[in-house]
Amino acid sequence: MTKEPKLPPEEDLGEELRRDLEKLVEGELAVEDLTANKVAFLRAWLKDDLHRAVDYLRGLGGELQTLEERSGSWLLDAADPTETAWPNLMRCIKQGKPWALAGERVGHGEELQCLGCGYRVTPPENSQITPCHRCGYGCFRQIEGGLER
Repeated sequence: MTKEPKLPPEEDLGEELRRDLEKLVEGELAVEDLTANKVAFLRAWLKDDLHRAVDYLRGLGGELQTLEERSGSWLLDAADPTETAWPNLMRCIKQGKPWALAGERVGHGEELQCLGCGYRVTPPENSQITPCHRCGYGCFRQIEGGLER
């Protein structure tokens, strides 16, 4: 046998429903306040996290650029200077500019520019040309008149 719930008298029934409804509304408002607080907290946390991520990525970008420059420098150091300077030598020959190789003698007031790296030097007159002190390449463009030009 099931027991039927005992209901309050009819005159108290409206009052009890009103109290239950007020409790439900209070509970709903408390949940809304809690949710609003959580949303505000979450929004502030995400905003802070976003700022930290931007700062991290900026720093990482600088590090990546440094690594890119270093790796490029390492690759150029490892590259055969004859391969990288060959187009410069061909340009000198085609344009009729004077050029010299390591082992030749330097003339009076002559400046040499390495065709591999662009390093410029004015060696003593009548000395023997040595490979570039910077990159080791042995082909130079001769600049008559030296630094005065």
